[in-house]
Amino acid sequence: MTFLPVCICCRRLKLHRPRSRRGLPTCTENLPFVSLIKPLLGDDGNLRDNLATFFQQEYPLEKFEIIFCVMEETDDCVEVVRKLIKEYPNVQARLFIGGKCIGVNPKINNMIKAFEEAQSEFIWLSDSNIIVSSDNLLEMVACVNSGVGIVHQLPFTHTAKSFGSVLDKVYFGTQHARVYLVANVLDKNCANGMSWLIRKKALDEAGGLAAFSEFLAEDYFIGKTLWERGWKLVLCSLPALQNRPVALVSAFKGRMIRWTRLRASMMPFPGLLEPFTECIFLGLLASWAASQLLEYSFWLFFLGHCFVWFLSDLLLLSHIEADKFCAFVAYRRELLSLINCLCVEGGVSKCFKVIRSLGDAGNVDNSHFFGVLV
Repeated sequence: MTFLPVCICCRRLKLHRPRSRRGLPTCTENLPFVSLIKPLLGDDGNLRDNLATFFQQEYPLEKFEIIFCVMEETDDCVEVVRKLIKEYPNVQARLFIGGKCIGVNPKINNMIKAFEEAQSEFIWLSDSNIIVSSDNLLEMVACVNSGVGIVHQLPFTHTAKSFGSVLDKVYFGTQHARVYLVANVLDKNCANGMSWLIRKKALDEAGGLAAFSEFLAEDYFIGKTLWERGWKLVLCSLPALQNRPVALVSAFKGRMIRWTRLRASMMPFPGLLEPFTECIFLGLLASWAASQLLEYSFWLFFLGHCFVWFLSDLLLLSHIEADKFCAFVAYRRELLSLINCLCVEGGVSKCFKVIRSLGDAGNVDNSHFFGVLV
């Protein structure tokens, strides 16, 4: 809760700034050459719309290329990519089919050949479900100076077509945004790899992309390594917008449990503190302390805590993107977060029954999730 003013100030200073205040480059002669690498797997129905936005960048065509990476010739995304390449003949675009198995990370296995072929100064790595504005690359390049190794974007969502999708939006606009923005203010390593611009020289000095193929969360370790080597990690003004089809609540639950387990294995001690960042768990502890030490009513204090937390989350979410419907699912996300922690700690099978009881009625299945953790 105490982080909220910091988050809101950071959002006002960093995110969604008017184009006139972003300092976008006006002279294109000094812009660096950028290689966009897109690892792909399947077609979720939104793939064409997502990829088309990268062909429409307001960046000099002679200083920008797109490299698509696919493991199998028979993949559904191959036809989509080839049609887009024909549709935009002026854009430098290539398709690499067949990766190279060098580690446990399938995403790196998919795009390692493209990374080795790219000779540009900067590499833009972006997941297949990301949709961008036409000035996205210009904005990221505008954040670069001599000491910057990575320009990253705050993860968020583009659409909310179902209850599960809105749940996603609430998570990325509240709990995740709080941690992300505060880490950025404190100049700590918190760079998500959904969409980021990396100085290739800095990554090559750290062993290249192949050096991180042994990690599933390669984005965390890439950011950590470059940060420890003295490179700056800069937050871009534009969020990374995920444009997925409508999603089930069960898909959200599964992804949260998977990510929590991964964070717990990488950073065990901070993982133990995660429940203390959630509304319900922290509220119960604070209410018990208030009832014991100050003789306040447990339930009145708890309801007051939840009400203030709810308004605070709503304020932060509205700053990132206003959506009235998101407010109504804020506490369902908090409840799921508590259940996720119980499941990760090895808890009980009843946790899953509780989650199922929340229901997925009316939602459309969505098996597509972050390539970074596939």
